[in-house]
Amino acid sequence: MKPVRTVALMMGATVVAKLLGMVRQIVIARNFGTGDVANAITAASNFPLTFFDLLLGAAVLGCFIPVYNSFKGDKQAGEFACIFFNIILLVTGLLTVIGIIFADPIIKFLVSGLEENTIELAAAMLRIMFPMIMFTGTAYTLVGILQSKGKYILPAFISAISNAGVIIYLLCFDNIYGLAFAYLASWFIQLITLLIPLLRNGFKYRFILDFKNEALRRTFKMIPPIMVGSWLSPMMLFSGMHFSSYTGNITVFEYSYNLFLIISGILVHSIVNYIFPVLSRLNVNGDAEQFASIIRTGLITSLMIMIPVMFAVYVLGGEGISVLYLGGEFTSNDAYLTTVSLRWMAYGMPAFAVIELSNRVFYSCNMPKIPMIASISGIVGNISLSAIFVYLFDLGNGAIGLAVAVAQTITAVILIIFLHVKIKGIFTNKFIISMVKIAISSAAAFLIMLFAYHFYGNNPYESEKINNIIVGVVIFIIGAAIYFGGLFITRVKIKEENNV
Repeated sequence: MKPVRTVALMMGATVVAKLLGMVRQIVIARNFGTGDVANAITAASNFPLTFFDLLLGAAVLGCFIPVYNSFKGDKQAGEFACIFFNIILLVTGLLTVIGIIFADPIIKFLVSGLEENTIELAAAMLRIMFPMIMFTGTAYTLVGILQSKGKYILPAFISAISNAGVIIYLLCFDNIYGLAFAYLASWFIQLITLLIPLLRNGFKYRFILDFKNEALRRTFKMIPPIMVGSWLSPMMLFSGMHFSSYTGNITVFEYSYNLFLIISGILVHSIVNYIFPVLSRLNVNGDAEQFASIIRTGLITSLMIMIPVMFAVYVLGGEGISVLYLGGEFTSNDAYLTTVSLRWMAYGMPAFAVIELSNRVFYSCNMPKIPMIASISGIVGNISLSAIFVYLFDLGNGAIGLAVAVAQTITAVILIIFLHVKIKGIFTNKFIISMVKIAISSAAAFLIMLFAYHFYGNNPYESEKINNIIVGVVIFIIGAAIYFGGLFITRVKIKEENNV
């Protein structure tokens, strides 16, 4: 029961953190709507962290955790952690200087379709916010240490601190440049919150640099393919912001994309973050049967959650967005456009779950080139479709959302093919039958929810919030009853796939 309890607590901490992230976004939406100032905030606040994700995000954890867990003794592991931490600090520090100097051309390239005054405001805010990548890079390293030591709850909860800091500022002040400093301070506090518990529990930090360290060399060899393999999500954000700047609605895309990541992340990241260190250790020990068994459990658990959620978001997205965002500067039209974008993106949610788990499987097996190939394929698909939709057909954010879902699906299909080829024993007959049962139960729930929704005839963008809540709760309960009833009747059991 310990793994189940740990994952449940991680999911609870992740829910709190993600919900605060959603609250942060809601407060920004209601204060600034989707106008020029909101577009500037979106461009400036997203670039530093997304740029970090593009260069080092997944590479930090994807390289650090397998190598850190390969050490038998704490002394060697601790020395490697210090070296890695210091190098990340130096690299992100250099990137910060470059980003501050070139803030103007960066913003002009990223959102070239916006007005000149909006670009100038975004560039000024970006100069203030860029040091966030230093705090994020070093924090990622500390997260890797904590997870490797079996400490999962604090890393899952940590982003709640940075989100809370921004929320508190927005509730008390409205100065735009002050908001940029609030982002910066909140991410610094996030780093300190991770560092202090580690120091108190025996982690001995030293400023040492040893580029000849054998473990570090192994890490460097893994970084390029893992770095490219992690590009899908940040590149889709950059791509979506760039193309939606020509529609004047980059905030609509950002709100819908963040909701997509929040919903998907809450349901998936707790599972895969728990599994990743376990897979790394099993790979070192050579336990192939248990290795495959855990992958099956991760896949079936993630998809059992994600497939019905995809349908629920499609049916009830309008009610959810109207309840959360509608009000202040965020209009009914803003809510409608955000819903359309999110509905198209929702089709990529199951693929998101497959990607997150599969990437960690291949990283634990020291096969980073496979996620790289899959990621590049998805990025090419996303940019190509977005360009066609916007430049040739002059379509809006809904089409850009569809390009996100297609890119996720392309990437996931490629990863599944490689999983089947490279790792034997995952896709057993029991597993395939279970997935068919889940798909049938989800489809039945979707059809019933869709029928009930049209029967009720609610317009979420004109209805009172209480009515939207009632409609959402009632239809969700109906769908959940059909879905779980289908799982019960068809006897889908996760325990059949794994006994860990």
